[in-house]
Amino acid sequence: MRSWLRFCVLFTGFLFTGLALSAPKSLTGDDYLTPHLKVSESYSNVFAIAHAVKAEGFDEYVRRNGGSGDYTVISASNDAWGFRGSYHYDGQAPVPIGELRDGGRTACSEGKCVPYDDGTGLLYNPTLWGTPPKHLAAGVSWTVHLEKPWELGAPNGTQTVTVMHVDPTTATATLRREGSSEGFFADEPPQLKMIRSGQTVVLNVVPGVAHWIGHTTFTKGVVISDELVVTRKDILRGDDGKDIQAVERRIMILNAAPWPAQPG
Repeated sequence: MRSWLRFCVLFTGFLFTGLALSAPKSLTGDDYLTPHLKVSESYSNVFAIAHAVKAEGFDEYVRRNGGSGDYTVISASNDAWGFRGSYHYDGQAPVPIGELRDGGRTACSEGKCVPYDDGTGLLYNPTLWGTPPKHLAAGVSWTVHLEKPWELGAPNGTQTVTVMHVDPTTATATLRREGSSEGFFADEPPQLKMIRSGQTVVLNVVPGVAHWIGHTTFTKGVVISDELVVTRKDILRGDDGKDIQAVERRIMILNAAPWPAQPG
């Protein structure tokens, strides 16, 4: 009996040692959020954006548009990826897709490179989201300082990113971003055309404080789904010098789609 017990103890110890050696490694923030693209892989997404402004005495201003993008990876390194393809807003000419550099912070196309300040896109962008922390688990949060204006935010903004859920089996993470800023967004026109009593009126925009909140799901650094709602209180100033209180809302949505997503 003692020999049998000794065998069971030895076998159990061997079994648990083997399990420990074969257990999967713990994933880091880079595994979840840093893109790991390979040459010849193809991706597609569909997106939409809406912009509405309410001001007393005026018809509500509403503009909506959407489109799709197709990406085929033609080069890949640790922090730069080249693509063949384009994205296409309905009613506008397709825009060629070139290369994302600096871990997604810089976009290059047709020989020109600019900071990548879109509110969303194909990949995790450290400019908007910050550097992924090493440990990623539900409840972990970090702060991002947005020094420059971007598509849906003004300069000198502050944002808190919170991990809502992680799935280590697929390296998928859902993040919540919530932040605020004051001033004009990137490339935002300083004037707005509103309709009052059937007449178009051009108003100067004095942007106030914007607040945004949304959830984004990434799998190995690729955006699977993304939604963001931005509200901002403005002053609209007419040629007569009178100030009108206004509230803006912008809604942005992007989702991964079957490839190819482009029309035709």
